[in-house]
Amino acid sequence: VIRDAILLWLPPVLCAAIYVPCVTYSEWYIDELFAVLRNEDARGETPLREVFTNDFWGNSLRGGGGWTHKSYRPISVLSFAWQFRLLGEGLFRPQPLRAFNVALHTANALLVLVLLRQLRISRQWSRWGACLFAAHPVHVENIVYLVGRADTLATTGWLMAALLHLRVRSARPRGSPP
Repeated sequence: VIRDAILLWLPPVLCAAIYVPCVTYSEWYIDELFAVLRNEDARGETPLREVFTNDFWGNSLRGGGGWTHKSYRPISVLSFAWQFRLLGEGLFRPQPLRAFNVALHTANALLVLVLLRQLRISRQWSRWGACLFAAHPVHVENIVYLVGRADTLATTGWLMAALLHLRVRSARPRGSPP
């Protein structure tokens, strides 16, 4: 039983590990300084309610004379703030933030595996599907580039919602209305 579980779960984790080298990247890229390091919301230095009234960059969505991108990603901002609170000064380097992105992507690959099994896809094909998801290069930007965390978190939300939907649907008696 343990051997079967290892053979099912380990390959997607190993495939996601191709992104581990990005954890060593010590440069802040493009917008990351503005979105994370210079953003008081992302550093957890503003009241919680402001995170929900500001855009991704920490600017008020209500205007007030300031510029706003109108990109609203409070879950991403809260995830950065949580990391700052947890790690403190260590987050003035991007490596811990990238490590979280890699871990989140690995969790998503495992959620894909669970979803495929819930859809009654064979263990072998579910494992292959999760491995393909884990190693696919389309995810590079969302893992390496910190601003892409919003997409990775959205994927987590979608996968969890799909799993919840399947669970609720399977718990409903056959023939009952939706």
